[in-house]
Amino acid sequence: MSTNSLKKADRPSCDCGTSHDSPNARKVVKYSFWGLVAMGLVGISATPKDVYYVCRVCKQPFGRVPKAERKGAR
Repeated sequence: MSTNSLKKADRPSCDCGTSHDSPNARKVVKYSFWGLVAMGLVGISATPKDVYYVCRVCKQPFGRVPKAERKGAR
């Protein structure tokens, strides 16, 4: 599979070359509505719905974390 056929969020780095271990990468964790309710009101931990990185320089999403690795991505 070539790099051009991947979605931007699934690429290992953004267009300006920032990777997930760079200081310019910001981790974004998204939860479902019920996950937010469980964490906020009840106080139990929830599994994220989506985890990816966003470049602080060019604001592009990249480096989506696979579903198997999301459980510990808080």
